[in-house]
Amino acid sequence: MTFPSFHDSTHLYFITASIIDWKHLFITPEYINIPLSSFAWLQKQYRILLFAFVIMPSHLHAIIKPVTDTIGEIVQQFGSFTAHEILKKLRTDNQQDLLNLFQQKKRDQRHDHSIWQDIQAKNIYSPDFLWQKMEYIHQNPVAKEWKLVEDRADYPYSSAGYYDYGRKPIIEITDIRDWLTSNPSPGTAKGA
Repeated sequence: MTFPSFHDSTHLYFITASIIDWKHLFITPEYINIPLSSFAWLQKQYRILLFAFVIMPSHLHAIIKPVTDTIGEIVQQFGSFTAHEILKKLRTDNQQDLLNLFQQKKRDQRHDHSIWQDIQAKNIYSPDFLWQKMEYIHQNPVAKEWKLVEDRADYPYSSAGYYDYGRKPIIEITDIRDWLTSNPSPGTAKGA
């Protein structure tokens, strides 16, 4: 994974993080809360603005804006914290099969295990791309390969309910519509 080392405070990013072998790890609240806690901490430290998210059984998506750190630093912090917490929980739960798998799949000698198959950060380069990714994130739980809920707004581990019906999300988010109104950027403002 290579990310820009520069910091451009105007860029938004579409994040995708997938568990090794697409294992269904995020199926209980205890495991789902790990990436949610990481997003919440990054926001509290004013390192990111979180605009949209979904936590799926084997992966997650988000739209974020780095505030003080580069996207590479954000991805590293998120990946490191979540991997550490997931491993701790797997050990507590005596999930030896998953621990063995994640150990076998390790990608470098610095770590005993690899949790994340990949964490990608794609620059949001246009208004169309932004709204396409927002829709993609929110449609994930109702996609035919998942069908986790009938109405995407009913999936609790997503920001869809907020954007569709004004429901309070499980973690704090910044409303992209409000943010774009007060921070119009040539590459991201709707209708630009």
